[in-house]
Amino acid sequence: MVNRAIAASSPVGVVDLGSNSVLLLVLGCDGHVLYDGARITRLGQGVFESGALAPAAMMRTRQVVREYSERARALGARQVVGVGTEALRLARNGAHFLETLCHDGLLDAADLLTGEQEARLAVEATRRSPAGAGEHPIVIDVGGGSTELAWLDPRGRTRAVSLPIGSVRLTEMHLRSDPVPAKEMAALREAVAQATQTLEPPAGTIVAVAGTATTLAALELRLDPYDPEAVEGYVVNAVTLRRWIDRLAGLSLEARRQLPGLEPARADVIVAGLVILEGALGQTGVDHFSVSGRGVRYGIVLRLLEV
Repeated sequence: MVNRAIAASSPVGVVDLGSNSVLLLVLGCDGHVLYDGARITRLGQGVFESGALAPAAMMRTRQVVREYSERARALGARQVVGVGTEALRLARNGAHFLETLCHDGLLDAADLLTGEQEARLAVEATRRSPAGAGEHPIVIDVGGGSTELAWLDPRGRTRAVSLPIGSVRLTEMHLRSDPVPAKEMAALREAVAQATQTLEPPAGTIVAVAGTATTLAALELRLDPYDPEAVEGYVVNAVTLRRWIDRLAGLSLEARRQLPGLEPARADVIVAGLVILEGALGQTGVDHFSVSGRGVRYGIVLRLLEV
């Protein structure tokens, strides 16, 4: 996907085009973080029903990718690569959208990841983070369109599962009112239970990555503004997770947007995201997890730089 020799001699930028958020990570060749940011563009808006990326969603995302590309190059990145996840995998125009970003010079290269690739990259990054602490964690990555779980087996091989449930996807399917009525919450929980019922991860340390988990930690810590260092490695238990689900489901959308630690653009999908996290956690048999903001983009950059 990228010339490794070029990447190793200069900073590298990776743009992760998720179903809900677009993220940019720029790492120096020594592994030092030069920039790490996220913007919610809701690229997956409507795609799980229509099967195509909406023009407005593509325009929002394209503008953010342009800004990110300019920022990465200003920081010295000679390569800016992009990766697409569930919304782009499902959309019939997803691959074409990635191709246009490269054709127009916003990205130097782009790749459409499989769900298993997403999971493997997340576990690779998490093992080197404070949350992973060098152990062999089970990684739960709740995205906008899908949820990935990954872990290392006793032989050191990565095992990965991708589930077709995500915060945007299930919100669009099941949640139409705020506060969330009991009937809609029941339908949401049933969808999560159906998707996670066959999961059989081994016993181990749990690390939850990406926006749903980091938002939960930020809510608990009442972070305003958001501080990535404060949430990295923060431990949350199942009781706290359930408390926040119940509280957020009982609030209006506008009331959620006012909460310290909750990015307003994520307020409409956070309930679904947390219910998915709860369901996945329940299948592990563990009642707590560490939070990490180091997801797929870190796995890609670390692999390219081999740091």
